[in-house]
Amino acid sequence: MPLTREESSRELRKTQEARKQRQWQRYEVTIPVCATITLNAERITVHGRGSDVSVGGMCLFLTRELELGTSLLLEFLLPYSSPRIAVRGVIRNRDGFSYGIEFVNLSAHQRQMIERTCKAFELLR
Repeated sequence: MPLTREESSRELRKTQEARKQRQWQRYEVTIPVCATITLNAERITVHGRGSDVSVGGMCLFLTRELELGTSLLLEFLLPYSSPRIAVRGVIRNRDGFSYGIEFVNLSAHQRQMIERTCKAFELLR
């Protein structure tokens, strides 16, 4: 059964909103991540797993409860890349112990490393 004009408009708005929320293509990969957080003037290091990597961020699974807006220092080794990378990130959303991390203040070199890795993922699709 065809969609009504109202239903069609609603579906178009949903698609447009989803595109706005996803500025970068995500790539399914799982990598170990070391996250350093400063809480109450104490530095805490937690090991977790990163996935859904993009130029703009990643999904991070940590067995520690953290608040939205928390800043982290993330260290990880990207596939197809030799040096470890350390980037700053901010928790933008959360579902249980899975956190949506946005990379912030990437240097040109960091961005280039992540972009290269994402291009390699694209070629492997």
